[in-house]
Amino acid sequence: MAERPPAARAEVPAVAAAIRILQHLAAAPAPLGVTPLARALGLNTSTCFNILRTLAQGELVRFDAEAKTYALDFGLVDLARAAFAKGAELTHVLPMMRQLALRHGVTVSLWRPAGPDRMVLTQVAESDQVMRIRMGVGQRLPLLIGAMGRVAGAFGGMPEAELRRRFEGLRWQRPFSFEAFLMQVEDTRRRGWALDEGHYVLGVTTLSAPVAEHGADGLSVVSATMFGGQHDVASLERIGVELVTLGVDIRRATSFD
Repeated sequence: MAERPPAARAEVPAVAAAIRILQHLAAAPAPLGVTPLARALGLNTSTCFNILRTLAQGELVRFDAEAKTYALDFGLVDLARAAFAKGAELTHVLPMMRQLALRHGVTVSLWRPAGPDRMVLTQVAESDQVMRIRMGVGQRLPLLIGAMGRVAGAFGGMPEAELRRRFEGLRWQRPFSFEAFLMQVEDTRRRGWALDEGHYVLGVTTLSAPVAEHGADGLSVVSATMFGGQHDVASLERIGVELVTLGVDIRRATSFD
């Protein structure tokens, strides 16, 4: 008998409930007690309590004995760090990123998909400049924001109607029209790299290039972030071209493709 595909397999209820509990605690503005948490998720209170107690033993959630509430614990941070650092392939990626960062005095970042509409920062290489932009591994951004949004628009295979829907839900510090966004997407498709000059964050310039092109859900991006005005047009062009090459090198050195 042929094995069913993973998507068709029945989920394990306790594991599914634990995942939902962690996700709900992550989204909650404050720690929660067992009863409101169980009610929000439609779980039996006793079941919710037993799962929380097990998660607390694993240091994935923290119990406040005085307030009788639960919140995420630092054990999750350790797991996340291990996930980002896992794989020998990434040890080869960081030196390549660092070379570009040092050569141009920029912060180079590697972004991978985190669901269908967000990207997560998995690797970052800083320059040795006294004044430099710092970014934290694990931060998430909307797929279409900044320079990487133009890359997603150019190489992610997303229909124009979907691009418009997502674009209209974004917040830019220096807003611009969807028509201008589409023109920049076309520029990105033509030259292979994208540019955002202060639209996402005022005073910050970012360039991005694709690492792997597998549709909107599988697009990985490498970016270079710097202060606005730090580089002239010719220098930005050079960095953009180097990012394209870096994206190809990363793709060859890893399992991104």
